Amino acid sequence: MPLYKQQQGCNNKPTLVFLHGFLGCSNDWNETIVHLKEHFHCIAIDLPGHGLSVTTSSPLDDGFNYCHRLIKNIIDELNINKYVLIGYSLGGRLALDYARTQQDPRLSTLLLESSHIGLIDEQSKERRFMQDYSWAKIFATASMLETLSTWYDQDIFSNLSMQQKETLINKRVHNYGVPLANMLLATSLGKQQCALPYLQETKLPVYYCVGEKDKKFKKIAKQLDNLENIVVSEFSQVGHNIHQEDALQFAQFLIKNLK
Repeated sequence: MPLYKQQQGCNNKPTLVFLHGFLGCSNDWNETIVHLKEHFHCIAIDLPGHGLSVTTSSPLDDGFNYCHRLIKNIIDELNINKYVLIGYSLGGRLALDYARTQQDPRLSTLLLESSHIGLIDEQSKERRFMQDYSWAKIFATASMLETLSTWYDQDIFSNLSMQQKETLINKRVHNYGVPLANMLLATSLGKQQCALPYLQETKLPVYYCVGEKDKKFKKIAKQLDNLENIVVSEFSQVGHNIHQEDALQFAQFLIKNLK
């Protein structure tokens, strides 16, 4: 089943393809795209189990490749001959693995926002998959309100105020638990191949964006600091979700670097 996508901006301008994070949807990019519409052709996609792609589910044993095919189908369908792929968190992990595996000559630039590059050793991957499996059981069985309250108590969201967390919970509470659980397992970080060797060798221009308050992902960014084709950029006064916390700052960065 095809993924839902929305298009904004000018067809004759450079194309940006946006992939949202876990629990999100294509609308998460709207505040950013408002500032970009004059400069770009923007395509925002709902990933499987999310938004209006909620009835599309990824197979548990081949989640990454399945998502890649669906994303590529959209690019083929719209006759895009050159594009920048932009992904946040889960969307960034999918975008990175897409660039690593698909070798799509139309892909001109990769931009990763707060995205993990993959775990190296098998023990870490196994631990992470079991952690995601525990979360998946909660998403599949508990109320969405209760699950989200627990989800946003994680350390990675510690920079958010109680009001910001409540706003996010109210925004996400209409999600469906079982499709999210499926996507969490199908695209678990425990199943992602470490992309560091790819990033060390690729000639593709890559931007890695991280929030000043995001301690975990600043450590990941440090691994990429000296790589030839990767530009690491830190965004001031924001945490994990840069484009939602400061859409204007993020959009200005895209205009400056991707036009």
